[in-house]
Amino acid sequence: MTAASRWRALAVGAVLALSLATGACASDDTGMGMEAAADHAPADRAPATARSVRVGLTEWTIVTSAAKVPAGRVTFQVTNAGGTEHDLVVRGRRGTRHTATLEPGEQARLTVRTEAGETLTLWCSEPGHKAQGMRTKLPVTGGR
Repeated sequence: MTAASRWRALAVGAVLALSLATGACASDDTGMGMEAAADHAPADRAPATARSVRVGLTEWTIVTSAAKVPAGRVTFQVTNAGGTEHDLVVRGRRGTRHTATLEPGEQARLTVRTEAGETLTLWCSEPGHKAQGMRTKLPVTGGR
């Protein structure tokens, strides 16, 4: 592991840990069948499949605390752990949702409804960020 990789891993880990301990901002409330969270409930410990997923945004990667999410309501707790502006876009069968643009250190919360068998696509829509690697996918498992 290179020094840069170690620093990135440490930064993302610290931000994800911080997001467990702090509340997050409500996010944009537009979207087709997807809704923004207005509550400030604490994050659950996130197993491999989680209803609450911590997301760290850095240059040029998106790190999630879960490898997959369950069908039903899922909340993304997003932290910009990078040194430049980032946002998070989530696309699923029910539409596309996004956070506001986040300054370094800012947080947002985004809640979506998922369906079993779909795959969510997550990316940063800031110019050039997706092309540089800020994208990932999360499969949705069955059950509510």
